[in-house]
Amino acid sequence: MSNVRAVPNRAAQVRQRQTQRTQTRIEETVQKITPDRKRQSATMSTRGVVSGLVYPTTQPKKARRQFYYSIGQTGSEIRFPAMPQVQIGWRFLSFILFCVCFLGIYFLFSAPLFQVQQMETDGLIRLNAADLNSVLDINGRSIAWVNAVKAQTELIAAFPELKDLKVALTFPNTLRISAIERQPAIAWSMDDHTYWVDNEGILIPPRGEAGDLLTIHADVMPPLVSVNDNSAATDEIDNVKVSSKTGFSVAQIQGWGDQIDPAIVDAAFRLTLEMPVGTKILYNQSHGLGWKSEGGWDVFVGLTLSNIEYKLIAYNSLINKLGEEGITPSMVSIEHLHAPYYRE
Repeated sequence: MSNVRAVPNRAAQVRQRQTQRTQTRIEETVQKITPDRKRQSATMSTRGVVSGLVYPTTQPKKARRQFYYSIGQTGSEIRFPAMPQVQIGWRFLSFILFCVCFLGIYFLFSAPLFQVQQMETDGLIRLNAADLNSVLDINGRSIAWVNAVKAQTELIAAFPELKDLKVALTFPNTLRISAIERQPAIAWSMDDHTYWVDNEGILIPPRGEAGDLLTIHADVMPPLVSVNDNSAATDEIDNVKVSSKTGFSVAQIQGWGDQIDPAIVDAAFRLTLEMPVGTKILYNQSHGLGWKSEGGWDVFVGLTLSNIEYKLIAYNSLINKLGEEGITPSMVSIEHLHAPYYRE
């Protein structure tokens, strides 16, 4: 019976020894593959003077990140190459951002891509882009330097014939100008100066060709109902270059942009239907509108054409009577219907 019981104990001992050998081989393998990763204690150092000795400080070494990969359940691991730890601070990021912004601003102000090379206009007839640029002088300038509000103010002061003026900037290098150009209705001729007047009574400078205009010959300026004050806008234009094509300068437009009574414009056109064909329309500060008769004398009807039919009847009666008496007048006034008079 003792021999039968010893057999299981011997088998158990054999299995135990095999298990121990396997465990021993695993531990030896792990020890060969895995380096010693025991945590090293930090170096102790002191600052200052201790017992008359100065201990130098040591700089901590930057640890590298290490990566391990476990192989199954064997306990084996594979170590990958160590990677240095890179830490980017806020100061470095701020420096990079500053460099990018600086290069962007420099590129905006100096690159040809952002320099104004063209001016698009809409609504102009006698004026052109060269005339507008003679005031703005923006060709070749960076679009960042162009102020749309200031450009609009300068153009309004320089060109009173423009209304509903709008200036817009379009990146990267285009300036868009849209406006309505006033069309002359009559020409106000005064000695060596000629003013154009549109249907609203605005005085505009003669520029380009306007065709056959109704011309009023006067010795004084027409009466104004409003004055265009461009003094503040003119002060902002320091050095306006004169256009070689138009000979234009801001100093020449003082008084342009003022408005006369639109009733005078309407009366002048109505007068052409009543006076003899081919005669010259006149304007006198005291007597208003009139014409140069075929006999050589001046005829004035006032600033309005109210009761013009009756005034013409009174004029013809007066001229017939003067002709019967052999009188040649120098001026006849029918401004007042019931009190016409003449001068010799």
